Amino acid sequence: MNYILLALGFIWAVGLCHSETPDQSTIIHEVEAIRARFQIPGIAFGVANCDAVLVSGCVGTREIGTTNSVSIHDRFHIGSLGKGWLAFMAGRLVDEGTISWNTKFFDLYPEMKATARKEYYDIDLKDLLSHRAMLNHFNDWHAQELIDPYNALHKQDRFSGPKFASYALTLEPERCGPGEFYKYSTLGYLLASLMLEKASGLSYAQLLAKTDKDLDVNLQIGWPTSDGKFQPCGHLIPKEQGWGEGTALEAWNGDKFVGWGEDYLYYATPAGHLNATVLDFLKYLQLCLNGVNGRDNYLKASTYDFIFNGAKEYSMGWGNDVVRGNHYYSHTGSGGTFFANAIIIKEPKIAIVIMANAGNGETKGGLLQVIRLLEGAYVK
Repeated sequence: MNYILLALGFIWAVGLCHSETPDQSTIIHEVEAIRARFQIPGIAFGVANCDAVLVSGCVGTREIGTTNSVSIHDRFHIGSLGKGWLAFMAGRLVDEGTISWNTKFFDLYPEMKATARKEYYDIDLKDLLSHRAMLNHFNDWHAQELIDPYNALHKQDRFSGPKFASYALTLEPERCGPGEFYKYSTLGYLLASLMLEKASGLSYAQLLAKTDKDLDVNLQIGWPTSDGKFQPCGHLIPKEQGWGEGTALEAWNGDKFVGWGEDYLYYATPAGHLNATVLDFLKYLQLCLNGVNGRDNYLKASTYDFIFNGAKEYSMGWGNDVVRGNHYYSHTGSGGTFFANAIIIKEPKIAIVIMANAGNGETKGGLLQVIRLLEGAYVK
């Protein structure tokens, strides 16, 4: 469901740059053509450089079968794009001296060590954020295999981040194969968020609210429709994702994720059970773009460098790669019913974000075409 998408997936656009950057109406028209061809309900997108938004727009509808058009101010679920956001909040605490990248998990939670496997004894904050802790993958809806046994032990207290973390630390670790540097795991972000909570004295929700206020943005926990009925509805093909036998795209809001799906979203919140507008998320990407280009802002430039380059292939909430001399930092995110892409390209100083209110395979293919279009227009 939530996987990093490295630069090699985007580099199709090399050599396709327009001689002149097209105007916004042309870009929106071309995005709409892609949306219609791939039958995506709605898309919102934006491109920025270090100083300004170069283009932003939205096409399509909030729900299939309606004429309720999406707005540039609409909220979309961002899935694992929230991983970079958690690393960003961690970076602020590191800059303030509240925690360090090398702080060990069991230094803050010694009471969990007695039942944990010894392979986890030395994991620290950077290990958790870069997927080097080797925790069980807990990705996709296969997480039921872990949730059901836990709930059998905790029938009266299903929703407890610390208890679930303690349970996760008793599970056999993943192993890297030849040439692998990390094992992608949403569980690491649950443990990392607990570390930030203990160090700061603030809950994850309070840290999120503080960061929102500091940046004058509004990322929220949960599905867009929890903010109001006039927000985009999610869509999926039930059979494609294991939620039924339906073979056509259908509206699918968060209230349908019941039972273990509800548990999964609760524990996955720090990894990205969030929603945002394209413009707010683009404002955050601009800070990161300036940061990787050596400018202090909300974080120190050195902190941005560690977040994006501190580990090979996958650093603190971001995938990284170098393609034809350009540093690409990228991630995808999906809660199953939405899909989002974020890309930061250091040398041409461009940031791109795309969000759609569907999570099926055809939607993902269409968004790659939108990325190709935007890179061709703006990456010089």
